[in-house]
Amino acid sequence: MQIALADITHAPQVVSFFKKNLDRNNSAVYSEEFLCPLGIKAAIRRKQMIVAIVEGQVVGAFRFYRKKTSNSISLYQFAINEVYRGQGVLKKMLKTINELPILALCPIESKFNEYFYKSGWHLQEQNVEFRVWAFND
Repeated sequence: MQIALADITHAPQVVSFFKKNLDRNNSAVYSEEFLCPLGIKAAIRRKQMIVAIVEGQVVGAFRFYRKKTSNSISLYQFAINEVYRGQGVLKKMLKTINELPILALCPIESKFNEYFYKSGWHLQEQNVEFRVWAFND
């Protein structure tokens, strides 16, 4: 498995990957922007997309941005191919940018909060809308 910063040549494959692996009906998908091909391409151009590639195919991807105000990294969206889930792929990918704490928002009512809890993220805070999970591996 190769883990790398996505480049513009990956764009069509990353857009297709998210389309196949992010379900708009999932309660963790709280913004239509997660599904927007233009947003995905813009993140790649800004060097804010990491991909995991096996035999030339994207099997994992995440979008992030550095938050200067809180000295952290925000994990904006991610997906892992169903075949590779449960194998620690996201953690391996996150370690490529883990020089700062990585934070992820998850809607309070989302069942996806269980994923963050079970996979070792720490609940940093919550408000009426979101839980904020932190990865500090």
